[in-house]
Amino acid sequence: MSRYTPSWLPAGLAAVLMLCMAAAMGVAPRSAYHDAGAPRRLEALQLPDVRDQLEKLADAGATYIHEEPMRRGDTIATLLRRLGVEDPDAQQFISRDPAARTLFNLQPDQVVQAEVDQDKLLVSLRALVAGNSSASRELLIRRAGDFQKPAFKANLQAVRNELRYEMRSGTITANGFFRTMDAAKVPDDIVRQMISIFSGVVDFQHDIVQGDRFHIVYEAGFRDGALVRNGRVVAVELVNRAQLYQALWYDGADGSNSGAYYTFDGRGMARPFLRSPVEFSRLSSGFGWRNHPVHHQWIKHKGVDFAAPTGTRVFATADGTVDFVGQQTGYGNIVILKHPDGYSTYYAHLSGFAGIQPGQRITQGQLIAYIGQTGWATGPHLHYELRFNDVPQNPLSVMLMKPVTLSGRARQGFLSHASDMLSRIHVLRGIEVASSLG
Repeated sequence: MSRYTPSWLPAGLAAVLMLCMAAAMGVAPRSAYHDAGAPRRLEALQLPDVRDQLEKLADAGATYIHEEPMRRGDTIATLLRRLGVEDPDAQQFISRDPAARTLFNLQPDQVVQAEVDQDKLLVSLRALVAGNSSASRELLIRRAGDFQKPAFKANLQAVRNELRYEMRSGTITANGFFRTMDAAKVPDDIVRQMISIFSGVVDFQHDIVQGDRFHIVYEAGFRDGALVRNGRVVAVELVNRAQLYQALWYDGADGSNSGAYYTFDGRGMARPFLRSPVEFSRLSSGFGWRNHPVHHQWIKHKGVDFAAPTGTRVFATADGTVDFVGQQTGYGNIVILKHPDGYSTYYAHLSGFAGIQPGQRITQGQLIAYIGQTGWATGPHLHYELRFNDVPQNPLSVMLMKPVTLSGRARQGFLSHASDMLSRIHVLRGIEVASSLG
């Protein structure tokens, strides 16, 4: 069947389309911007008066937040100046108020935050001033009065930190131990802890060599994503001259919650006496007979000498009680500590004492004094003696005393606790192998 289409239909449709186009052109507006010859007219635009609003905003007073780290040697004035504060009333308050003065218990690089107004007057100040990696004490200073009658209040409050485990590892390079630790981004306080942990078995001044390896897991407290302070080393492994040394912190061995370091298989790390009472020193004179440097005759040397610069810190080698603090002929400034079982230690030629008093209880590793050159000394050094029932002993020989080893139920509890930290050490070992292959 064929389809029939009238001949007039195409022509009719074309006519309708033409009419629609003409109508559209007649309706569409023309813009003067498209016509160069179109007339132009300028008219003033009336804006609202906002002066009252601006005055209200100025009366409200804008404030600004500044943050600065505490620097070694900072005073109240220098810290406030760096924080953009020019406020004598605030400076006077901080210098006199007991709570506000805790601001200067901060360690270098800890951050202080200040809020100031447009005239650089203090509105508020806050800083974390004390605590440990898991919790801190926050100092908050606020302006209590108006700016015509300035007054301030200081409060200390406890705040919780976010506790994390940080991990570091590396291989000692030709640059030496300390530069390697810096390159591995191990914080200085963590390095000091590591040295203290292994001080009974490793001399970090002389024993560490290129190719030695280390793995460290330590606590770190964070607040609002920023580091507050580092905590305790909880696990550390050191390979020194192919000898493996390991330590793990455990505070559940005897239920006292005092805690101690153990090897990964449960042997105690603590020794009755530390190998050295001085960090980063050298043994300049041993125990026994020698030609005395002052009297120039052969005399039995009752202890050992550690050479180090004046002001170097001196630590107690064992738990004990302060027996004497003062001066004695030949010894100069001296500290004498009494220890259990008839032992005593002598620390002589000191430049000063670390605020200790006779009768005070001292713990192993506690700071007690500073190296000097007092008494019969030809140069700055520490003369160190160990005595048993007042008879001098060779201080280096007592290191052979065996530490405590966990057993029974205490050992089982330790091994259960150790599994998590051991897995972290295994991760660090894997990273080290992967980096060496790469």
